[in-house]
Amino acid sequence: MIRAEDADFHFTPDSHWQWVETIALPFCIPEANINVIVYVVARPMLGVCMADVTILDRISDLWEEQAYIDNQQHMPCPEKLSDFTLPNGLTVKAIDPINHYRVEYQGIDDTWFKLDYHALHTAYDINDPAIDPLAADRNGPAWDSSWSGHYEMTYRITGELVVRGQSYAVDCVETGDRSWGPRPERENGAVIWWHVSFGEALTCHMFVKHDIAATNEFGALISGYILEDGELSGLVHASGRQEYKGAMPMGGAVSVTDARGKSFDFTYSTTNGCYWAPYPSNTYLQSSLRAAHKGLVGTGVQQLGLSRAYLTRHRDAIRARY
Repeated sequence: MIRAEDADFHFTPDSHWQWVETIALPFCIPEANINVIVYVVARPMLGVCMADVTILDRISDLWEEQAYIDNQQHMPCPEKLSDFTLPNGLTVKAIDPINHYRVEYQGIDDTWFKLDYHALHTAYDINDPAIDPLAADRNGPAWDSSWSGHYEMTYRITGELVVRGQSYAVDCVETGDRSWGPRPERENGAVIWWHVSFGEALTCHMFVKHDIAATNEFGALISGYILEDGELSGLVHASGRQEYKGAMPMGGAVSVTDARGKSFDFTYSTTNGCYWAPYPSNTYLQSSLRAAHKGLVGTGVQQLGLSRAYLTRHRDAIRARY
């Protein structure tokens, strides 16, 4: 179970030097085809912190063709994660830890935002068998230490974004996460972190394996949930397939079943995206989604996480397939 104190650091003086704590707080303005990444990676044992603010508004192979990028790798690590301001102009404050964040950013080129994130459910702790029906079988020595602490949260997000002088009202439903644990920067695999929302009525989030070098089919379900009319239910099964242009996901179909036995089918297409590398050891195919379910139209995000080791090891197979 996630508690209010989990908004802050978890490391101890004896923690591994690769200990990492992350905060991901994305948001979107669908009518303007704008999606924003707000991502913090703190390495407290090394005393450094990375923060990334990327504003996407088109499909491109190149990160730098997006509307705005501010990625800074080696800022001083904040003393706490529940209330901090970084030298890049990003401020994150847990007004009600876990449940309500206030996030402000003052960037360059007349770009800034002021936002409130209000949780729509209790935190989904992927390592708690009482919450995640797959946790008991997954937890153990083989489970990735990077997610030894991890939860997802779907938020209602309101506020204002200004991009190069153009103002936008923000009022969306998006899913973020938080992780803590030792995170190596080599020999990581390939995974997909995916979610779609249809207002506050319905959200599907899933985390699956994916061997892009060998198949278009999604791999084994790691974790996920359905949030339906305020009721949270863990996923027990997921399958999917997507098509690519190069290695950029362009659209696909997903079917999931939750612990209640309810099944949901979704289709989706990419509206903007690019290669995104918040830290150098990994690259992500970051894509924003327009989704459909039983006549409803929603929005979402996919992150296809690919380590450099995986990409170079399988470069010939990937090039041959895509």
